[in-house]
Amino acid sequence: MTSILAPLLGGLGLFLLGMALMTDGLKTAAGDALKSILGAWTRTRARGLVAGAFITAAVQSSSAVTVATIGFVNAGLLTLGQAIWVVFGANVGTTMTGWLVSQVGLKLDWGALALPLIGLGMIAGLALKSRPRLGGAAQAVAGFGLFFLGVGLLQQAFSGLAPQIAALNLEEAGIFAIPVFVLVGALLTTLTQSSSAAIAITLSASAGGAVPLPLAAAAVIGANIGTTSTALLATIGATPAARRVAMAHVAFNAVTALAALALLPLLLWASEGVLDGAHLVDDTPGRLAAFHTLFNVLGVLLILPLAPRLTRWLAGLFGTPDEALSRPEFLDSNLLQTPALAVRSLALECWRLHALALDLAAARLAAPGRRSAGPDHRHDALSDLADAIRDFIDRLTQTTLAPQSGKVLADLVRVIQHAEEVLQASAQLQALPAPRTGPALKPAWQAIDDQVRASLAAAADRETFADTAADTEKAFQTLKSALLAALADGSAGLGPVDTGLVRAQVLRRIALSARDGRQRLGDWLNGDNGQS
Repeated sequence: MTSILAPLLGGLGLFLLGMALMTDGLKTAAGDALKSILGAWTRTRARGLVAGAFITAAVQSSSAVTVATIGFVNAGLLTLGQAIWVVFGANVGTTMTGWLVSQVGLKLDWGALALPLIGLGMIAGLALKSRPRLGGAAQAVAGFGLFFLGVGLLQQAFSGLAPQIAALNLEEAGIFAIPVFVLVGALLTTLTQSSSAAIAITLSASAGGAVPLPLAAAAVIGANIGTTSTALLATIGATPAARRVAMAHVAFNAVTALAALALLPLLLWASEGVLDGAHLVDDTPGRLAAFHTLFNVLGVLLILPLAPRLTRWLAGLFGTPDEALSRPEFLDSNLLQTPALAVRSLALECWRLHALALDLAAARLAAPGRRSAGPDHRHDALSDLADAIRDFIDRLTQTTLAPQSGKVLADLVRVIQHAEEVLQASAQLQALPAPRTGPALKPAWQAIDDQVRASLAAAADRETFADTAADTEKAFQTLKSALLAALADGSAGLGPVDTGLVRAQVLRRIALSARDGRQRLGDWLNGDNGQS
């Protein structure tokens, strides 16, 4: 038994090591090309699908591509709609491993092929340390050698196990063996964190005919299911958007697996009969590689009509209150066809941004000098909302607008800027220490605080506009004079006075920005959208 177990474990280890070296080496050799492809080739569903398949076939790791895609979504570089098609393409691209194993690894003299590749790759890698991209290519060559060496050892191990496996009479196991082999494939992938390893084991086991084709195909389906574990592990501590991408991976693989199991006889006939007839494959491992490709392509065809609904469903998962703030409530791409309605919706969304910014500023004013322990997600969410409104305005300006609409859009852009000024100033206020108030300064500080609160309340009144600029300036000048007088008579030092002046200026900026934003909104809130 030891003579079989040793090459089995050794072959698996060499295969995994070779896959890791190949993946890392090819990513290093590609440099920024993979990031460029993900960034530029994903603007449509078809391009995202091709990009995912191409990159996965190139780096030989769907897990690496899926985890990278999750990272890009985490960083805001890819949208959910773009990312899910990259993930779907990665599932198609990963089938290249089966073809490599079946058509090269199991057919060539692995010793004669693998050992020179390992030697040449490692020597070239050492010689090219100063040139990372060429060194990465050399590492990938060594990885290919280890890959084929591992496949050869796996084949050797399973050839030794063939009599024992044949004695199990798997041909007569019946339909209940199918779910067992699906589970075996899933467990192998989960344990090795590589669907390629599970598929290589399955292909090697089937090469001698010990495992019947239907059961080996069931294990391949299980490997496809097991690969979702890597994506789920990558979402620990990730953003809701990244978790949605992982769920898209799970959904795709679940749909694909169910379809493959339901159509197993038909897909096996296609991989065995049609491809044999075309002289493309003539053995069980080749048929399994073809089966793997067929059912993943079938998964893409099945998910195609479901993708819009799936994207909407995923968009509602793992939601947070902050994320709800960042999502526009009144903007819809369909409104771009009717500019008058689009401008009206923009006014409502700008009001929402304005009101939310005032609400956050008021909360910060109520807690002077109290800094948040972590990142201010509410502030970030409102910044994202401002960006979403700008994006909608940009798309609207590319349509045919009435002459008066330019005035509306110009005012609404300024409303966004004033809301951002309120956010930035209130954040600065929160970072400043609470003011020192002596008997002479306390009334002046109380007056400007009351005035800023009054300005925020007036700016939050949707029905009427009250110009508070003069009262704000009066309160500011009174406080400024009181601070300078305290410095002159020695009742306050330079440090507190200097900090107090900065705080007073920030308070004035909050009040005036809130007032200016409300003034810019003007009549647009009441339905005058400039289209007349």
